[in-house]
Amino acid sequence: MLKTPGNKIIAIDPYLTDYVYKLLNKEYGYGFKRMTASVFKPGEIDIDYLFSSHEHGDHLDVDAIFELLNNKRTRLYANAESKKIAVKANIPEGKITLIKKDMAISFDEFELIVTAADHGEFCNDAMGFIFDFGFAKVYYSGDTCYNLKVLKKAIELKPQVALLPINGAFGNLNAEDAAKLANRMQSKVCIPHHFWTFPLHKGENGDPIDAIKAFPEYAPDCRLVMLSPGEAFMFK
Repeated sequence: MLKTPGNKIIAIDPYLTDYVYKLLNKEYGYGFKRMTASVFKPGEIDIDYLFSSHEHGDHLDVDAIFELLNNKRTRLYANAESKKIAVKANIPEGKITLIKKDMAISFDEFELIVTAADHGEFCNDAMGFIFDFGFAKVYYSGDTCYNLKVLKKAIELKPQVALLPINGAFGNLNAEDAAKLANRMQSKVCIPHHFWTFPLHKGENGDPIDAIKAFPEYAPDCRLVMLSPGEAFMFK
């Protein structure tokens, strides 16, 4: 979640329920059981913008989406497959804006640049987002591996803050990959996320301790900021 200078709330891929476990428990047992408690309940916090990087259940939480959009102002910005899923979950089409890679959309306080992500065979239409506030750019990569060709746009835009998934599983960055990407983007701050989401969400070099070791070596000019769920960080 991001808070704008005007106190608007941007939510990106909020996972607030145990939807994936409910969906996959017969096949994987506890493999996709969420490992941390939700910071807030769906509908408890009024958000202003809801962005979904792709249609997987831990990024498009079907059990939470109705409550998240159950007001007059909040809209969902998502790809075509996510839109289909949301409509099936009884979200009116008028509440959804279809977005695609390489799009740029201007909002009151920021510009959104939709970037490409490489989530491999898991999702061809996975996206990343750069939120340009004028004084700073914040990059949320979505689920992606370390593919410099696909991530070229994000590297060129040099976001000061990078929100990167560090788990090394299911085609995601591991700690070394994330540090190398942050260094190429010349980011000043990296906030790791998407680790310890599920028991199966851990690949090689996919733990926070691996990031603590990797960043001084591969991204010495980027500050690693490790946040607990619910903790805030202000970029100055």
